[in-house]
Amino acid sequence: MTAVPEFHRLDADADARFLRARVADPLTRTPFRPTNEVVMCDACGTVSLRETWEALGGCPNGHRRAAAWDVSAALSAGDGAATAAPRPPARGAARPAPPPEEPKGRWLTWLLVAVGVAGLVVLGIVVVGMLRDGNDTTVVETDDTPAGPTGPQAIVIAEPSLVEGSLAEGDYQTPDGRYQDLYTFAADSSGAVLAFRASSEDFFPDLVVETPEGDRVEAETLSDDPDTGARVVAVTGLRGPGLYRILIAARRPGETGDYAFRIVSENPVRPLTPNGSAVQAELGKFSERVEGFFRDRYRFTGAAGREHTVTVRSSAFAPVVQMEGPGGAVSGETGRAGGVVTFVFTPQRDGTHTLVVTSQSAGKTGAYTVQLAVEAAEEPEQVVTRTLPTNGQAVTDSLQAGDTQTYSIRGRVGDRVRLEVRAEGFTPSLTLVGPDGERTPASPDGDRARLRLTLPSAGTYRVIVGATDGSGVARTTLEQEAAVTSEDIPRLPGADALGRETPPPPANDDENYRPQPIDNAPDGGRR
Repeated sequence: MTAVPEFHRLDADADARFLRARVADPLTRTPFRPTNEVVMCDACGTVSLRETWEALGGCPNGHRRAAAWDVSAALSAGDGAATAAPRPPARGAARPAPPPEEPKGRWLTWLLVAVGVAGLVVLGIVVVGMLRDGNDTTVVETDDTPAGPTGPQAIVIAEPSLVEGSLAEGDYQTPDGRYQDLYTFAADSSGAVLAFRASSEDFFPDLVVETPEGDRVEAETLSDDPDTGARVVAVTGLRGPGLYRILIAARRPGETGDYAFRIVSENPVRPLTPNGSAVQAELGKFSERVEGFFRDRYRFTGAAGREHTVTVRSSAFAPVVQMEGPGGAVSGETGRAGGVVTFVFTPQRDGTHTLVVTSQSAGKTGAYTVQLAVEAAEEPEQVVTRTLPTNGQAVTDSLQAGDTQTYSIRGRVGDRVRLEVRAEGFTPSLTLVGPDGERTPASPDGDRARLRLTLPSAGTYRVIVGATDGSGVARTTLEQEAAVTSEDIPRLPGADALGRETPPPPANDDENYRPQPIDNAPDGGRR
């Protein structure tokens, strides 16, 4: 039974010399970075990523035994070297004897080997001849057609990036005549979410991703635009560690053309609903790993001025919470009781907040719940408004210091209003607020405040009466004189006919004219 290798987590300080050497994984050719888990082969000294070792079942040179981590030995092995530099002998141990000299006459050995190979060739020819029957019919036939590749040659992708490729004649073809390209990608153990996307305007792409466990995941179609011809397919939601194999092919046999392939790696972030149900999660399952600590991230929109309470519960580990807001780290009050942690804070402004859940000790994993409670928003104060009589009748209210009373009046352009407040025991305030929000305050005069003005616009006005420096009774009166309108102006007789067309004079009727006698005229009124 093969022993489980001891993987080493690269540290930025302790392994600084090794990291500065820019040593790379022998399979992916990706330079090692801090927090990578690596293993060193005991036989050849090759340093590999944990994902490479587990995917291949050992080092790329076929060895399966791992050595304890040693920076000097790792640097001596170099960038994927097949043979490690010899290690110095332990103190007090005898030095190894020098290699024996090559014996003389070695050429004779090689000559004998060559003769033996020639004899085997002759024997093969004789055997083939014996396989023919008397009629010279071939019993064993050979295929002179050159054998094609059993699969596409893998292209290694070192880091998540955009790759531009093409399917063309000469590429590997599947038995049904479809061209195919193969890529490999070694995902690390950071917990990042992986997405694989392929797109083409020349053909409809097929994308299949084979996971480190050997499962084959077929892509879903994201876009098929008949106008532009762009077709996009994707496989999402996968995570490392391990070696992924990605197959890109044309959906129809014989199709060729250019395509784009992209691998996207993102840190997983889950939404957190305020005042919702507790979220069930497991630290370490899909978590980001930083300096040996597993971390889960949640995102929500914080409300300024309202108290927020985050509660994390776990019986598997001692939880720790961290909060970041639009302006950076958020301070608050942390409470702890057994496996329950609460974090209470009040955002200074609205915006996106990120919650990080981790553990007190490195490497701890397990189930937990997280819940967010947000203080309810304050209900807006309801303003009680009463209509103020316009005939000068006083309205009486009892006000405490700091209280206000609001009245409403309706007005038209040009209306004349006289407002007056008389108070007992305090100096009153009086303000008229127009339909457009413009405020007209009155100047107080002892226990009175008055306003006289002509309304500049039509609409509803508010009259606000307040007690500034004491308590008591306030009597408010309003006298409102309506503006003069055209209906209020008296009409002259016939004014309604002004501007109309003058009627024509009556027709000439001289033939029927008879002069009338004039009383007391000498001739009886005749001329």
